Formats: sequence, structure tokens, C-alpha cells
Amino acid sequence: MKRSIAVVTLFAVLLALPAPAHASSTRFEILASAAQTATAQGGAISVASLRELTVYATCTASSSPTQLDVYLQSSSDGGVTWYDLTADVVQTTNTAAAETAAVANQRDVLQAVTTCASAVKAFAKYTVFGDQVRAAWVITGTSFTFSVKAVGKN
Repeated sequence: MKRSIAVVTLFAVLLALPAPAHASSTRFEILASAAQTATAQGGAISVASLRELTVYATCTASSSPTQLDVYLQSSSDGGVTWYDLTADVVQTTNTAAAETAAVANQRDVLQAVTTCASAVKAFAKYTVFGDQVRAAWVITGTSFTFSVKAVGKN
């Protein structure tokens, strides 16, 4: 009898415990695919509820290119002041579809891209950022078509 009471009591205690928290993911677009012809920045995206970002950048076309660099900026004061972010790690697949070595602590998600005849893809992981992020890029040359997407974990 005592054993069955103990089992029932243990079962009741287990049922009363809160369920374990599960991390959820949020997918969003930081910059839609479009031809960009000058150095600029995209619009601000709120990421206040996120603790980790994985950013995917893809360059799909270029015209009379010289060079493209794409990176992430962050603000912690509502978009008044912006800072360039350093990724924890960046991995790039070049135009020959060969992976480059992963690089830690790098600013550019896409770095020194000179042609996008076949897609140049990269991802970067961020664990330190403010409450807003935006894409930023430097272009020398005529035009690059690229996009920036992300998956955030909260």
C-alpha cells in the first residue's frame, strides 16, 4: 500500500512540473533579392526576441562587377546608431561550388565577390547583436543581384 501511494505521489509531482522549454525558430527576409547598384543599407528588422541568428546571403547575378561585400549591422538604440557585426563563423560556397574554409570572427558574410555567374552563397552565425539588424553592402562596379535571409532562434 505504501509503495502504491509513493508511486501515485511521484506521478502527481511529475505532472505538476512545467514542460521543458523548446527553442523555436523564426524565418525572415532581411533583404529581398534585387539588383543593387551602389553602396547602401537595407531597412531595420526587429530581432529583440531572438538570441541567435543564422544569416544566408546569395549573390545570383553581376554586371561589370568589381567587388561586393555584404555584412550585417545592428542597433541597440532603436536604429539611431548602427554598428557592423562580427559573425561567430562564416562559410562560403564559391562560383565553382567549392566550399571555402569556415572563418571565425569575420565581418563580411559575402566577401570580395567579383562575379556571380553562378550563385555565390554564404551563411554566418551570430550570437551577439542588438535589438535591430539590417543588411549593409559595399559595391564597386555596376550591379550585383543578391538577397539576405535569416533564421532566428529564441
